[in-house]
Amino acid sequence: MPQQNVAVIGGGPKAAALAAKAFCLQQAGVPIRLTIFERSAIGSAWTGKHGYTDGDQRLCTPAERDLGFPYEANLGSEIAQQMQASFSWAAYKVFAHNASRYADWVSRGRKPPTHRDFAEYIEWAVEKSGAEVYFGIVSALTLENDRWTVVQKTAEGTIQVPDFHGVVVTGPGPANKLFDRVKDPRVFTGEDFWSRFRGVRKILRSGPKRIVVIGGGGTAAAIAAWFVRTGMKGHEIALLTDQPTLFTRTTNFFENRLFDDETIWKSLSAVDRRNFTDRLNRGVVWENVTELLADAEQLSLVPGRATGIEHGNHRQGAPRPDLMVKYTNHLGNHEAQADLVVDATGFNPWWFERLLPKELRNHIINGDVESQKEQRKQLQQDMRPDLSLELPVEPRIHAPMLSQVVGPGFVSLMVLGAMADRILNHYSKNARTS
Repeated sequence: MPQQNVAVIGGGPKAAALAAKAFCLQQAGVPIRLTIFERSAIGSAWTGKHGYTDGDQRLCTPAERDLGFPYEANLGSEIAQQMQASFSWAAYKVFAHNASRYADWVSRGRKPPTHRDFAEYIEWAVEKSGAEVYFGIVSALTLENDRWTVVQKTAEGTIQVPDFHGVVVTGPGPANKLFDRVKDPRVFTGEDFWSRFRGVRKILRSGPKRIVVIGGGGTAAAIAAWFVRTGMKGHEIALLTDQPTLFTRTTNFFENRLFDDETIWKSLSAVDRRNFTDRLNRGVVWENVTELLADAEQLSLVPGRATGIEHGNHRQGAPRPDLMVKYTNHLGNHEAQADLVVDATGFNPWWFERLLPKELRNHIINGDVESQKEQRKQLQQDMRPDLSLELPVEPRIHAPMLSQVVGPGFVSLMVLGAMADRILNHYSKNARTS
């Protein structure tokens, strides 16, 4: 059987789930090689050292929804059993530490791990899987003989790693830039806010300030919750969002079954699928965060869509001009003065477009802005069951962060095991039948 080679760009939970599943397939005699290309460190977006989080927040999903969940026998019952025995959260608590740590976790109510603890779990799983990891910035994907070559800039220089039958692009991508933002140390994004705490604290040290957080989803709510949780009660916090309220995501059987039961999911229309995933995965705040924000008397919800962050008046004696957040709503155009602004309007899941060969980039982003939106929407609509995009080349590009129509849980942490099954099943079949 010829070996199937799969590259994963990004060293987060999706990469760890794929690496663990590939290891189990290898143990069963299926020749699959998985290689991870990561910018800085495995689990970096969860440690609190590289942005996106402070590392202290708890996961909003239960720990049992781990790298192998839901442990379906899609690739064979022996694969599911080995995943449970070797790479589950319980296995990690027992084998990476000791059985008493697992018992202690259960006795304390099986709380979700912190982001930092989750990063350690990811790192442990990748190391145990034996997947090869290259550190550096992936700068391009090129096509050679119907195989992908990954071009990466490392500390030693640019390298090219060839012969991949498929590439999986993961990670949230960089912060969106939906409007013009003035370059100013008092302006942050949902990505860099967490790695610039020194600057945040310096701004807030000199007395009460007005903080504007732009966005109404999980990132914006998590940042607002950080201000509340760290006891910064003297500061006014305005949450500027184009939603009428913070929509709360709760854990209940009726919603969770759609993440776990593919038969029910397939019975829904494409419109109903997209509406469901949009409601639960975008612009939704988990219940524990909503409850924390609800008790914050200094927090206000401002309805509106941000259109820009600019400099205003430069008052005499002030070190810098005022920051002005411009926004619009049904009542007209407005502006709000701020001492600190966080643009937490989300991240760009299409970040990988810039890596593609020119002819493939043109296939996705040809025409004006509206045409590009329609092309991207159609690509998502036509996504294959293995979470790959319908592109005019044979070696595949899998984009689980864009898979809302295929399944509601593949974009998040809800069903990492099922996500890995979907992608690796294609290569497992090729390896078995070639």
